[in-house]
Amino acid sequence: DTCEYYPCHFEGQDCTFCFCPFYACEDERTGGKWVERSTGGKVWSCVDCHIIHDPKVAQRILDILMEKGDTEENLKIAWEQVVKPLL
Repeated sequence: DTCEYYPCHFEGQDCTFCFCPFYACEDERTGGKWVERSTGGKVWSCVDCHIIHDPKVAQRILDILMEKGDTEENLKIAWEQVVKPLL
């Protein structure tokens, strides 16, 4: 891969969604968590969430968004149908 950040999570990850369409889900069951910023305050970190980079998961989410459109409502559908059952 030619991305300077690859792998940002794990070797062999699917990078279809470099930026997670569910950020910031704020659901700690994903492995994500609130972390302290160096400038103070907290920010959501996805560093321990690998769900979106699983090739089968990425494809299922992409299929939903391609078929139904990339809208907030369809992102909710993808979350409910694809991600939530994995938590």
